Amino acid sequence: MLSRLSHKELLHLATRAVIPPLKPEFHKGQCGRICIIGGCEDYTGAPYFSAHSAALFGADLTHVMCELNAAQVIKSYTPNLMVHPYLRESGSGTAPVDKIQGLLDRMHVCVVGPGLGRDRAMLDSVIDVLEYLASKHKGETPVVLDADGLFLISDESYSDKVCNILRSFKPGRLVLTPNVVEFKRIMNRFGCKSGAELARELKCVVVQKGKTDQIWYSDSVLECSAKGTDKRVGGQGDTLTGVIATMLAYSRATCDFKIWDPSENLEWLDMVVLSCYVGSAVTRECARLAYQKHGRAMQTTDVNDRVGEAYVSLLGDT
Repeated sequence: MLSRLSHKELLHLATRAVIPPLKPEFHKGQCGRICIIGGCEDYTGAPYFSAHSAALFGADLTHVMCELNAAQVIKSYTPNLMVHPYLRESGSGTAPVDKIQGLLDRMHVCVVGPGLGRDRAMLDSVIDVLEYLASKHKGETPVVLDADGLFLISDESYSDKVCNILRSFKPGRLVLTPNVVEFKRIMNRFGCKSGAELARELKCVVVQKGKTDQIWYSDSVLECSAKGTDKRVGGQGDTLTGVIATMLAYSRATCDFKIWDPSENLEWLDMVVLSCYVGSAVTRECARLAYQKHGRAMQTTDVNDRVGEAYVSLLGDT
């Protein structure tokens, strides 16, 4: 059904079927509790951009779970995010498992990978996170895998164990957001010939980023070619994951928690695919708006800061 709709029709459908209206009877947290899991001493920008875009798109509560030495840096960027220094790199002590699991128990959606790095202890901690979400939460908590989170799927040292964990998630509760290079590595690892095969392999939705973003699910693909800009900056993918995460939180508020009665009802998989489309469209609009003002001087912060403006431009101020 979604592939038959125009760009404007897809965006309009998101407001009718996924995004809850603002109501005085809602309480804090109902419209999204999101955790970005990543951020090490060397890479603090990525988790910030992902979390910041989630917050700007309307998530009620946005958390960052990061490595101990990254926490103070990320906190210095803004007081609007809740930052938890629970992860540890090799040789930096033991991660507080009880605190990690306690935080996960409160989350509606998790993004895994921004700024994670390749340290063995960090990667092992993230595998433990995925295993906990798959077992304790029965694979119902949606997870968006990006950056070094995707490395866990393509690297032969981790791939078999991680993919066995991911396959235990409920269908459509996993979203992969690979760029061109990451997509090729994952496809080679699985021997897949198309994004649809990969989506079937892991019962997930695959957002293949490129000149045209291709959203693969089951045997279908939905493309987003909305106008953006040819100027590329690092971190645009982090803006994308944050927006997708908030859309998935809205999907849970609508489908799982039923906090409002939408005018049009969608199946869960369609809500996830639509969430990914909105994420792609919003990120492209952010880049277009930023380039319009800054030209070649455009930086990641210029893109990321325009999420709220892009929301109004594409979806209306609702």
